[in-house]
Amino acid sequence: MAYAAARFVELSFRALDGYGDMYDYSLVQSNLTDLSFFTSRVKLGGKQVEALIPSDLQGLTEYEQKVLEALKPKLKAGIEKGIGFSHKQMVFSD
Repeated sequence: MAYAAARFVELSFRALDGYGDMYDYSLVQSNLTDLSFFTSRVKLGGKQVEALIPSDLQGLTEYEQKVLEALKPKLKAGIEKGIGFSHKQMVFSD
């Protein structure tokens, strides 16, 4: 995870410096699946995510689709836990 974080930060700084076509994966709020958040490939720009690249979910094999469907309840529980945690942090920071 440390490597992934370092890579994301490096690419973010490059995007801030004006380098074009910086792509990486990030957990983002999206409608790619029926989950409210999903890790997706994104294009990083000056100060934000410029684009969400939806093609990574296209062409999943039958096996991959079954695994994704089987994991959705666990992923959803993790998302809800994370949202709950962030709401607690906002309450304490006020």
